[in-house]
Amino acid sequence: MSDSDAWLAKRLARAPEPLRARLHVALRDTLPAARSPLPDQLRAVAESLMNEARHGPPTRDTALTLLAADALVTLACEYVAEHEAERLGELR
Repeated sequence: MSDSDAWLAKRLARAPEPLRARLHVALRDTLPAARSPLPDQLRAVAESLMNEARHGPPTRDTALTLLAADALVTLACEYVAEHEAERLGELR
């Protein structure tokens, strides 16, 4: 497990179970194949979840998808703040 993977696993462990499960589903196929930095990966998955929420029915599952997208953007910002503070201005 890489340092980035360990960092992410530690944070995901603190999430409520329904959110953690949704995040794992969203991340499981993306992260192992990704070669970009973790914050960029997290933001890309968050964007994918936002698109999914936009095009899906307005259900409780959609709300959970939006929460997962928000959590991933938050985690991306947190990672940059802790490991690459010089990149904070690049986040949008």
